[in-house]
Amino acid sequence: MKLHNAEKTCWNCPAAMLKGNVDFRACGQSVESIRDKIESEGLLIECSRRSELGLFEPSITFEECLEWRPTEYGYLLNEMRVMILGVDGYLGWTLALKLGSLGCRVSGVDCFIRRNAVDEKGSHSVVPIAPIEERIGAAREVLGIDIEFREIDILDREKLGAFMREVEPEAVVHYGEIPSAPYSMVDCDHAIKVQHNNVIGTLGVLFLMKEIVPEASLIKLGTMGEYGAPLTGRPIFEGMFPADAVLLWNDREWSLGGELTPRDPVSFYHVSKVQDTFNVYEACKYWWLRSYDVMQGVIYGVHTEQVASDPRLRTRFDVDEWFGTVVNRFVAQAAMGMPLTIYGEGQQIRGYIALEDAMECMVRLISSPPEPGQYDVVNQVSGLHKVRELAETVAKVASEKFDLKVELQRVENPRVEAANHPFEAVSTKLPNELGFQPDTSLETEIERMLGLLARPEIMERLRMVEHVVRPRTWWSGDKREVETLEIYMPGTKETDGFTPTLVTGKEEATTIRPKTNADVSTPLVAVEVEKE
Repeated sequence: MKLHNAEKTCWNCPAAMLKGNVDFRACGQSVESIRDKIESEGLLIECSRRSELGLFEPSITFEECLEWRPTEYGYLLNEMRVMILGVDGYLGWTLALKLGSLGCRVSGVDCFIRRNAVDEKGSHSVVPIAPIEERIGAAREVLGIDIEFREIDILDREKLGAFMREVEPEAVVHYGEIPSAPYSMVDCDHAIKVQHNNVIGTLGVLFLMKEIVPEASLIKLGTMGEYGAPLTGRPIFEGMFPADAVLLWNDREWSLGGELTPRDPVSFYHVSKVQDTFNVYEACKYWWLRSYDVMQGVIYGVHTEQVASDPRLRTRFDVDEWFGTVVNRFVAQAAMGMPLTIYGEGQQIRGYIALEDAMECMVRLISSPPEPGQYDVVNQVSGLHKVRELAETVAKVASEKFDLKVELQRVENPRVEAANHPFEAVSTKLPNELGFQPDTSLETEIERMLGLLARPEIMERLRMVEHVVRPRTWWSGDKREVETLEIYMPGTKETDGFTPTLVTGKEEATTIRPKTNADVSTPLVAVEVEKE
């Protein structure tokens, strides 16, 4: 069986230097027009890795090329140079270790904005995280991985550009943003900080890539929260409308194929991500950069083979109300014997994916660069869950595997979102075009987390931040802790409301219908959303 990217060619490879008759980067024409020009006028390339080939047509496949080698995630460029922005973070550090273990030459930058923001909250990672120099030393000692690191703020384009020229990345993974909806809603200063860092930082990265590494691919972390939760039940396509989508209005019909789908961001953080989407999209159109925009679901968990190989290699694990994602926070509450705080009725539906599976997705995307000028979007989720169902699952695993008694607690919802809504998400590219199949179940990862938190030294650190777990950041601007609405035992409430649908194949999606007479025009109230 062929690997998923076996038939990709030099046209996708970052080592290909375009030398032909078509100055397509300056022409501003469509992909179809460029292909016509290439066929009629010709296009030649040089390979920055194989100078002996001279000038040639970009027709060598990854399977045929000596520079691409087979791995379990597809063909991967030998010693591929990957730069990670935000390499010290929850995702950045985990990906750095995974890529390094696959033989990539990993470089990274960070200005420790996440560490500082968590400190501001009066919290810390409950899994102890050493200074970056010690982490890098441990990676070298335990895994034989060398990570080239610089302490750089992505807003400092001069320093970031100098480092980019030094390492010449063939792929840039952009995790260098402030990843928290609640943090962005604290007050004006926090909202401005998030938008300035995220939007201006990303725009600067795009200009640097244009100037320094225009052949490199950008793998940009977006979020499913950009889409919101359409109350009509409209499917959440992968960033753009499919080719056969049409708009019917006033007895007329238009094609929507290829147009960006509507966004309905659910916090000022998510607004920054929507602006990123448009900036990346425009950069690909203007300068023929290439990018994957990864609309990621809520990530949960603590495990990959690399981070679990030594305590010094663990990635951070936050449980405070600003940076603790919902599953991670529920697990921490269960470990401490606290009731699991469910916002409102807990009917909110979101997409989720385990840390281990998310990292595999990223490797598959890095190994399969888009074509020049291609802006592509993937919805990176492995399952859809209601918040209340997540709490029930955490409680079940905690009881059965660790003999923990867990209560569920409905509290006021500090957020502003629909309390009860349909949710149909489309995620077909990762499984059908990139060969991804999720391997980590929700229950498995919850058990791993509870096992880690049960260690005495971790539990001690967890108890130290117990006071910052319960939410007190209101979208309305209020400054108070949420009040309890109800406390109940797991398994005592029936599941009702809408049933989520995740479309992963080419089959026709089924229409979502509520199990009750829930009104989709319910007034806007709060909902739990992802923070990274």
